[in-house]
Amino acid sequence: MKQFFNSILKASPLFLVMAFMIFSGCQQQKPDPSVEMKPIVDKLEDAWNGRNIDALDAIFAPDFVRIVNNQPEANGVEGYKKAIADFRTAYPDLKLTLDNTMYTENGGATRWVLTGTNTGSGQMNPTGKSVNIWGLSIVHIANGKVTKEIVAFDNQVLMEQLGYAMMPATEEKK
Repeated sequence: MKQFFNSILKASPLFLVMAFMIFSGCQQQKPDPSVEMKPIVDKLEDAWNGRNIDALDAIFAPDFVRIVNNQPEANGVEGYKKAIADFRTAYPDLKLTLDNTMYTENGGATRWVLTGTNTGSGQMNPTGKSVNIWGLSIVHIANGKVTKEIVAFDNQVLMEQLGYAMMPATEEKK
């Protein structure tokens, strides 16, 4: 009997290792979400950098919406293309770099850096000043199509880099 228990004690570490290998190998591995999501995010980055904006037609859902700093900005692929065109007009040398991107099974989130020189016409007169801002984007994807993009960046930093200053509110005269 003593030999039986000794053999079990000697074999138990081996048994535990084998059991761990069997059970961990039997778990179904989830597919890497970046395989499907990265090409979509790459097309978005390419469009912002002036390469192949027409590729967006294939990756946007008809009901796509873009929200920037909590304000709806664009609806549909044509609205998104217009937002890109407006920015590229105001900043002809615009460059968007994705610096840290994470993918999930239904989208991705990225920190981006945008640089450019405000030499073109836009919502405001050109200032000739260079900007370097960063922001965050969350992209929602369903059935291989972009359904929503939520963008957040510090607009005050952008305005300051363009040479604008924030003024305190003036008191209204009674």
